[in-house]
Amino acid sequence: MSRCRIARLARWVLLSMLLCCTRAEAGLMPERTRLVFSQGERELSLRLANTNPHAVVVQSWVDQGEGSQAPDTVQSALFVLPAVQRLSPQAIGQVRVLTTGEPLPTDRESVFWLNLYEIPLLADAPQASEPRLLLGLNTQIKVFHRPPGLADPGPQWSDALHFRLQWQAGQWVLVCRNDSPYFASLASLRVSDGRRELVPRAAPDQMAPPYGEQVFVLPVDDATLPWQQPRLSFQLIDDDGRSSEHARSLMPPNLP
Repeated sequence: MSRCRIARLARWVLLSMLLCCTRAEAGLMPERTRLVFSQGERELSLRLANTNPHAVVVQSWVDQGEGSQAPDTVQSALFVLPAVQRLSPQAIGQVRVLTTGEPLPTDRESVFWLNLYEIPLLADAPQASEPRLLLGLNTQIKVFHRPPGLADPGPQWSDALHFRLQWQAGQWVLVCRNDSPYFASLASLRVSDGRRELVPRAAPDQMAPPYGEQVFVLPVDDATLPWQQPRLSFQLIDDDGRSSEHARSLMPPNLP
């Protein structure tokens, strides 16, 4: 997409934002919540449904999850076709996500984000008595690249996740160590010890990276807090976006 075209779209949105706001709702619905390149795949397709009562322009690109860069400045190993399309009300469209052939890690997954930026197109001009704000809304979908030779995770791969409680930088945290080559997408984390239940503060992407760690901050900063038989419950999200329930006993941590 040319810089000139992006600039025109940006001016259109900016002028719309000068109006008063009545609503802002995402109406572009992708058929899946994630995409996974596996077994050497070079291309994946994703259908989109415009559930709005008005037409939209959809701009699509892949980045590392920044969300702050202009699409034409993003450097990525994946790209999207078409980069821009128009969808009529209640219409079904499609985007194709393709690899550029740029080298990626061969011993573990890589992760990207597919951005679906919708801009409403309203046929009628706003009336003075009905001011409104037309916002461009961005939906992000995780895209995983699984290198050739790395099999899809089996039913027991969650055994590669190890959790511990730790006092860190003046607060209690839950640390997840991931000894697998896959990104572990976690949800509904809860730590309990029979007397209290603690829900960690949400992390930006809720993922533990391959052969790495993710730290989840617990909403408690009492260094003398006693831990008696702590347990963890969590959900692990699979390639299809389905979640499975898991529970673990945790070792009581050493008090600082």
